Amino acid sequence: MILPLILIACLDPVQKDTDTAGGDSDDTGAGGGNSIFDVRNGVVGDGDAVTITGVLVSSPVTRADADSGRSDGFFIQDPAGGEKSGLYVWSQGQFGDELTVVVGDEVSISGQISEFYDWTELVVGDASSITRTGSGTLPAPAALGDGAGVDWDAYESVPVTLTEQTVESINAFSTGTLTAGVGLDDGFVFNDYACRGHFASVTGIVFYQYEAYSLNNRSAADLGAYSGGEVIDTTIHAIRMGEVCGPVRVQSVVSTAASYGESKEETSIFVQDVGGGEYSSLLAFSPGEHVAYAAGTTFDITGDVSNYYGLIELFVGDIANLVSTGTAEPTADVLVEAPSDWLPWQSALVTITNVTATSAQDEFGVINTDKGVYLDDLLSFFEATNGQTWTSVTGPVFYTSYEDEVKFLIEPRSAADLVE
Repeated sequence: MILPLILIACLDPVQKDTDTAGGDSDDTGAGGGNSIFDVRNGVVGDGDAVTITGVLVSSPVTRADADSGRSDGFFIQDPAGGEKSGLYVWSQGQFGDELTVVVGDEVSISGQISEFYDWTELVVGDASSITRTGSGTLPAPAALGDGAGVDWDAYESVPVTLTEQTVESINAFSTGTLTAGVGLDDGFVFNDYACRGHFASVTGIVFYQYEAYSLNNRSAADLGAYSGGEVIDTTIHAIRMGEVCGPVRVQSVVSTAASYGESKEETSIFVQDVGGGEYSSLLAFSPGEHVAYAAGTTFDITGDVSNYYGLIELFVGDIANLVSTGTAEPTADVLVEAPSDWLPWQSALVTITNVTATSAQDEFGVINTDKGVYLDDLLSFFEATNGQTWTSVTGPVFYTSYEDEVKFLIEPRSAADLVE
């Protein structure tokens, strides 16, 4: 999605004799001014004030900001289409109900050009800088075949179509990488697809953010026929090492703690490959129903590999694909020395020794320790004080990531896991 952008100096809205985009007028503007091609070819550049006329709105406004509920931009295109025919329009104050332009509207826009980390934008003060001058027919999206060898800079902010695209990977922000090497992102709408899924075609507008290009479909209709990848047999270790993605089946894995999530009507279970070790564990998650399972239950699980903000999960859409097959003894790895990196132990059942609490327990039941890991009460309530010591602490290692703060937390399963 488009993230909030840094504000630049405020612009004075240009006053119009015709109705602004907040009105209903179909009057034709005065003409003249600059073109999108002038901007994209450097005839006018960063910081220049421009008036761009006779262009067409090529997208809805971007998906609303989660905090404000408002959207901050949309795209325009020259009716000629082709390379360097698109431009992003961004509002410093974000657009509210005042903006009523829709895809296909012809507009005149006054603002200032900004090179925001190499993404060329037309920055406006608010909707009063935009005048609707008529309507038109957008050119067909640029047909780029399978995307091999494309100069993506030439198609920045332009609607394009790719054919026969497989989702090669999905990152922690749910952005897929297509066969063409560009992302498939959710700047306008959320999409539901899995790694190794295949699209007959993908149409979208090319975004450029964080030194990477992505296609953002404007609606579900922009995505061609989709087929999911076939289920493949694998191990948790292979999943954690990034060797496989998409729909998978793991067999004879064992739960290291009782399932939780009853209050949310969901089933979450820490599971490991038999024998444990680094990169041997993950969290299996199934929404919609809670089923109680004890630690030591073995499973065959079919689901989709998911990276939930850095927490590697096996998403089980249908609880019937979480199949209990018997029992086995889970392995707790004893870590005599605290690891320099806790990531290999994410979701693993571990025991750490000679632990000292280095903070008071906060309102969420979390307490810091001298081992570079927190203790938490997700699975079992306990009370602790700053300076309290334990001979050993055992539990699965949970992971959270919020506003760039990463925490690894050991989750004791009962009082027996906290040995004083």
